[in-house]
Order: sequence, then structure tokens, then C-alpha cells
Amino acid sequence: ILIHDLFTLNLAESYSGSGSGEEVTLKSGTVLRNPTQEMWAGMKVVEKKGSAQLYFDGASRNNPHGPCGYGFHIGTDDAHSCNLIQGSGYAGMERSSNEMEYEGLIEGLIWATRLDLKRLTIVGDSELIINQLIGKYAVNNDRLRALYEKVQDLLAKASDLEVTYRHIPRGSNQIADSLANQAIATRVNVTTCNWRNINALMAVDMSRYE
Repeated sequence: ILIHDLFTLNLAESYSGSGSGEEVTLKSGTVLRNPTQEMWAGMKVVEKKGSAQLYFDGASRNNPHGPCGYGFHIGTDDAHSCNLIQGSGYAGMERSSNEMEYEGLIEGLIWATRLDLKRLTIVGDSELIINQLIGKYAVNNDRLRALYEKVQDLLAKASDLEVTYRHIPRGSNQIADSLANQAIATRVNVTTCNWRNINALMAVDMSRYE
């Protein structure tokens, strides 16, 4: 779905995205659907290995009444911190920055759980979101609770993934922040995979299984 073109041409009314795919509702009432496709369709997992860090962020101009977007990036959890996947998404209007933080995390988790990792560190600059994820803070807002439950559903489906959380200062989350603001500026949803680094991370010595 070419979201940017549809909004620019004043044809689209709204956009929504979830783990099952994306939907754009046109002003004519027609709904365009783009289902999520698995990254490794038809492939069998031989060995879960490696670790990565998922950074996420969200932005809402004139919070919560203006345009809003989210960003995430996933890198290897080592001294080199090689980039694996990064993405940004425009989410329309009238949503809070906290909601966008969760949307960035959800989209990032969808991709991270396709990497067949052994360990994942979730990293964010929102004290509220990180503390809700570790159970220190209650999730009292109904809209945040719905997003929180999506996160828990994704983690439950990857039950053998070791997940830890880390809160960082905002200044240390510049890539995800930049991606979230890029989404607002361009109104384009973009995900980029560094296949060289992904393949290196997931490479398995098949001689061990012969």
C-alpha cells in the first residue's frame, strides 16, 4: 500500500496497522488491506542464536492532537552493534506520544521475533512505558492497556525468547526518535532490513547437524 501517495492525493481517510497487517480506508469507503507476510516463509528454525537490542520511540505533535508517528531500530547486542532492521510509521492524528511509544515497540517486536533470537533487550527512553512493561507501574489508561496487551501477546508467542528491559536518557535514543519524526514529516511507512547483517546473525554451522 502506497500510504504516502494516498494521503498526498487526498484519497485516504485513515490508516491502521497491527501484527496481522495494514489497512487504509479511502474517503470513498473502500478499505485496502495489506496482510503481514512472514519473513522466512516455509523455512524451519534450526537453531535460535544471537542477541539483539530493540530501541523504540514515538512522537505526537501538539500532543495528543497533531500528527504522530513511531520509530524503532534493532541492532546486534555486541561491541559492534551492527544494524539489523529499522522502521518508521505514520499513525494519523489525535494519538498521544505514549501511544506512539507503544506502537514503535509493537512494530519493532513483530520484526525482532522473526529473527529467531535467543535474547532481546528492549530499550526505551520512556520511564512510564519501561516501568509498565516490568510491572512496576500499573497501566490505567484504556488505550495504553490495549497496546500493552498487544506487546504481551507478541512476547507470549515468543515464549522461549529471553527478554530484558533497559531505560535510557532521551539523548541516547536519537535514532528511534529521528525515525518517529521522519514518519510524521513524510507520512510514509518504511522498514529497512540489512540482509548482510541479518544473515550473518542467523547463520548456522550445518555440519553440526549432519
